[in-house]
Amino acid sequence: MQALDDDGSTVRPSAAVEVLPPPARFARSPIAYRWLVLITVCTGVFASGLTITALTTAVPFIRRDFGTSFAAISWVVSAPFLFRSIFIPAFGKVADRWGRRSTWMWGSVLTAVLSLGCGFAPSVGWLIALRAASAIASAAVVPASLALISVEFVAHERVKAFGWWSASTALSPVLGVVLGGLVVEAFGWRWLFYGQFPFSALSVVAGAVVLRESKGERTRFDVWGTVLSVSGLGLVILAINRGPVGAWAWASPQLVVCAVVSVSLVVAFVLVERRVVAPILPVHLFARRAFSAGVAANFFANFAYMGGFFITSLMLAEPDLWGWSAGRVSLAVAPRALSLGIMGPVAGFLTARFGGRRTATAGMLLIAASMVVLATLEAGAGYGMILLGLVLSGFGLGLVGPPATAAVTNEAAADDLGAAGAAVNLGASFGSSVGIATMQAVTLTAAVSADAPGMHAFSLAFEAGMIAALIGIVSTLALGGPNRATRVAWMLRFFRR
Repeated sequence: MQALDDDGSTVRPSAAVEVLPPPARFARSPIAYRWLVLITVCTGVFASGLTITALTTAVPFIRRDFGTSFAAISWVVSAPFLFRSIFIPAFGKVADRWGRRSTWMWGSVLTAVLSLGCGFAPSVGWLIALRAASAIASAAVVPASLALISVEFVAHERVKAFGWWSASTALSPVLGVVLGGLVVEAFGWRWLFYGQFPFSALSVVAGAVVLRESKGERTRFDVWGTVLSVSGLGLVILAINRGPVGAWAWASPQLVVCAVVSVSLVVAFVLVERRVVAPILPVHLFARRAFSAGVAANFFANFAYMGGFFITSLMLAEPDLWGWSAGRVSLAVAPRALSLGIMGPVAGFLTARFGGRRTATAGMLLIAASMVVLATLEAGAGYGMILLGLVLSGFGLGLVGPPATAAVTNEAAADDLGAAGAAVNLGASFGSSVGIATMQAVTLTAAVSADAPGMHAFSLAFEAGMIAALIGIVSTLALGGPNRATRVAWMLRFFRR
């Protein structure tokens, strides 16, 4: 009979990782070394996410300073999502082959330097280029951080560690969105990047002191897989970004050619990955139910969450509906990310108690419910219902992320932990990009006019997010149930009280 982990996924012999004793300099530390590693990698994730949401409120100021168009300035926000999604699979395997600590360190250093350079950008073109380069560097940090956590934590503890990791990814945008509006109004948008640098520098120093190197099996690097993944995913995201909401019509030659070529490259990528010895993305693992379910759950949850986050901000700032200022919108949407940060660690313990299937399914239902609440709003409605929709969405994603991530990493061999982390984040990043583009496309398609979309258009966008969340329930139901031994232990603990 196969053993089940606390998150309900199957623990396979190939997924076992030898947990080494802590380095000598941490032998007397009051905090267990594995938790020091978790804190360290979370600081890097926290630092890299500070400007993700804050920059949304700064877009009008950046456009005014550079005197550029709305089409050009939109790339300042969308470029990081696009390039991060494209390069995550490649860097996951880079971490396994050349070292997870080295990949994390170099990614963190380059992210810090390039983000600081954004503050000195002389034009919008330079700003977009530096933002894209910074996103590529951060694509190295994310899968490496998950691999470093997986190496230090045994399988049954990972889901709790991933809960704290999810909280870090959520609290960073909270601080960014709350302080972003105030910083922009008081000092200017460039200080968003100046202020991010000290956090990034602190994470680099902590990484240099705490982290130790780990690698997978040293094999020949998958060059063709990297080329096909970067080009294929890049064209997929370009078609989504430029087609529904960009300058290309649905049946335009540019969109049709881009779509056909992108699908062909992705198919070629899958065929190549099935044959190479060390693929950058372990596509064979998608045959395992828990692995594919975890990736899919992250995709659909982030589709609705990030798409809803973007649409909510636009809706509240729309003059004919609420007409709130940038600072007020920032404070209004902050509870969504704050609730995600609170629920992330809690979800780790709930998963250990009830299993990944129940926890993640409950989370997906909460996301769907949040979309329903936001879709039924009337123009100018009070903040109470808006707050309810935002909080439900944050709680929902917080419940989905940890069990889905643990299910994926527990299915991977020790040599593929970086690649497994890349698969998780590819699902999340790709879901975010597609969700934002799709829900924005629905809004523009149903808009009364380009200048005043109307509440009906926003409601339809939220309904699209609800449909995505409901489809996502199919994937969460494929996650494992609670470990029988864990369930018995909880029952014994209850009756002893």
